Amino acid sequence: MIKGLVKWQAAGALALAALLHSPAASAQADPVSAVAASDVDPVRLAIASEIVTIAFPEDKREAIFGSAMDATLEQMRATMFSSLKNDPGAEKIVNRKVDSFVAGSKVILRDHMQDLLDALAKAYTREFSEAELSDMRAFARTDTGRHFFQRSSAVMSDPSFKAANEAYMRDLMPSVTRMQTELVEELTNYFKENPPKDSAES
Repeated sequence: MIKGLVKWQAAGALALAALLHSPAASAQADPVSAVAASDVDPVRLAIASEIVTIAFPEDKREAIFGSAMDATLEQMRATMFSSLKNDPGAEKIVNRKVDSFVAGSKVILRDHMQDLLDALAKAYTREFSEAELSDMRAFARTDTGRHFFQRSSAVMSDPSFKAANEAYMRDLMPSVTRMQTELVEELTNYFKENPPKDSAES
């Protein structure tokens, strides 16, 4: 029973990690860069903002980010259920919980979408020169460029990528399970000797 629970917890942790590494999460600038707004060149920022607008048009941006999350989740489900012998009852519980989590995540993502895209534009200004950004903008304005930017996350659903990613996740799962088991054990032992304080005392 305990081993089964640890496996489900590990699968859930891996699923969450995969979702957090989706393009939606990766679009955020790191905290240090986000604070250092003064080092953003206004000329490069204007070009970068235009690239982001082309890459993520307002009427399609939610679908672009959402499809990346959905593709990742589909591959996670395949990995989780395969490693846990497809217990129908457990699958139903996990599907319900994960679906609820993802639906809520998409609502929260909607509220943060513009901030994420603004942060992405700022990140572009630090990563690329003005000449490089101009080249990227020129490419983004072409039909091929628009297709590339707007469909880049869709490759996650491509059968070849999907199969390779699921194989990677299957190989990763034992490490996640081992890490979580060790972490629970170490924290349990630690808190036995160092009982956690009430939040009011900390």
